[in-house]
Amino acid sequence: MAATAQDIAALVVKRRRERKRFESVREAIGDNLPLAYDIQNLVNRELGGDHSRPEYAAGFKIGLTTPRMQAMCGIAEPIAGIVYAGRLHASGSVVDTAPFIRLGVESEIAVQIGAALPDADQLDTGAVLACLSQVCAAFELVDDGDADYATLDAASLIADNAWNAGLVLGPPLPARDFARLSDRTGTLYKNGELLDRGNSSDVMGDPLNVIVWLAKHLATHRAQLQPGQWISTGSIVTTRFVKPGERYRFEVEGLEAVEVVAA
Repeated sequence: MAATAQDIAALVVKRRRERKRFESVREAIGDNLPLAYDIQNLVNRELGGDHSRPEYAAGFKIGLTTPRMQAMCGIAEPIAGIVYAGRLHASGSVVDTAPFIRLGVESEIAVQIGAALPDADQLDTGAVLACLSQVCAAFELVDDGDADYATLDAASLIADNAWNAGLVLGPPLPARDFARLSDRTGTLYKNGELLDRGNSSDVMGDPLNVIVWLAKHLATHRAQLQPGQWISTGSIVTTRFVKPGERYRFEVEGLEAVEVVAA
């Protein structure tokens, strides 16, 4: 008998709770992305409680939005996950690595929804920008479960909530102060030393395009973005895996820097 979505979700939840290495579910579901999102919803209800439902999510993460991240993971399309309530952190927070299998930081621009967006089929970047309240530099926290990147597939990442482990928000600035979020240099430092640089235009051409993509994605699941939710738009540089004692700082042109410390 073929495994059901409930069966696969139970396996993902069990693996997460037992802190076992990431495993693909592709053999069970193939490349069926709608089914993978159904499994993700079941996983999130179990691990995130009521706040895992889209209307109560603290926010969303969108991954694999740049060529560099797609090349790193061998997947050529964006994926979405939910940021659970309680997993938002302020800049400068100390994050304990012990509960995670392998904790990484991804260097992003995050935006907060301030007003209901127009219907997804009417969205463009201008309409999105008008509905935002705040913008900041951010670190997405990810736990990749010590995955083998040579065998990754989109459906398995989606089923595992796109590996989200939280979001560290830099000091936010009013969205009304920005005419654009594209073409902004992002620079990542570890313990004060330069690690990498990227550009926000690498994020689907414009980080605002990520919000358009997400709104259309949610519409296919009869859901929509809610005011107050934060969206991380994808890492400008590739993931860095952290060790206790390391301090990371990400600077984006025109924004306040965000910092996080691993313990």
